[in-house]
Amino acid sequence: MNGALVTLRKELLSYCTSPVSWIIGVVFYLWRGYEMSLVAEQFAYFRGDQDLFPPSTYGLGSTFLMVMLVPGILTMRCFAEERRTGSIETLMTAPVRDGEIVFGKWAAAAAFFALLWLPSVLVLQLLELPPFLDADLAFGPVFAAYLGMFLLSGMLLAFGCFASSLTDNVLLAAVLAMLFNFALMRLPQQLAAQLGPDASYYARELLDKLDVMRNFTEWFARGLVDTSQIAFYVGGVLFFLFLTTVSLASRRVA
Repeated sequence: MNGALVTLRKELLSYCTSPVSWIIGVVFYLWRGYEMSLVAEQFAYFRGDQDLFPPSTYGLGSTFLMVMLVPGILTMRCFAEERRTGSIETLMTAPVRDGEIVFGKWAAAAAFFALLWLPSVLVLQLLELPPFLDADLAFGPVFAAYLGMFLLSGMLLAFGCFASSLTDNVLLAAVLAMLFNFALMRLPQQLAAQLGPDASYYARELLDKLDVMRNFTEWFARGLVDTSQIAFYVGGVLFFLFLTTVSLASRRVA
């Protein structure tokens, strides 16, 4: 695990010193702050149920941007940049296991992604003040929603690492990850509608698990934690990290 920790520190430092990472954060919070202020004004004006305010923010455009686009941007350089510059050869000859390298890079991306989301919780606390909602929000459901969002994003980040290990083109790695994210959020629901009740039991179960948007809306966004969903996302993370490790190992053999 020493190799994973060293890789984690190195990659996390690179994220924290990269201007691109912080530009993402600034753009995200300018957009999200504007959207949440509009929603808060509507709730205050119409005296809506304050417990419904946090769930109403999960479907904002800034949330969709962060989940669909940002994982691919954060992970596009993980291995593609190293292959492009030739530093992958040094990495492959270092006394570190492939699995430790892969886990360290993914953990750094996941930690920085969580760091980008952390101030949004503080924004919710700020909106409890009298100039805005002037009410106490229930943070139990908020925790469940953020847990679901982080699990989904962790799986998308794992696929982003895998996409980055397949090419030396940073832009191509980002595009592959974004296309996968978009397909995961849209295709399962469309396929389920096309197949209808004639689909087999296993096909329905598979599409039900893959329909991440509906599962998030029906479970995590309502403050409900489904252990089968947690197992699905954790399994997805391990699966894509395994594929990334195999991809690196194949290059080592070659």
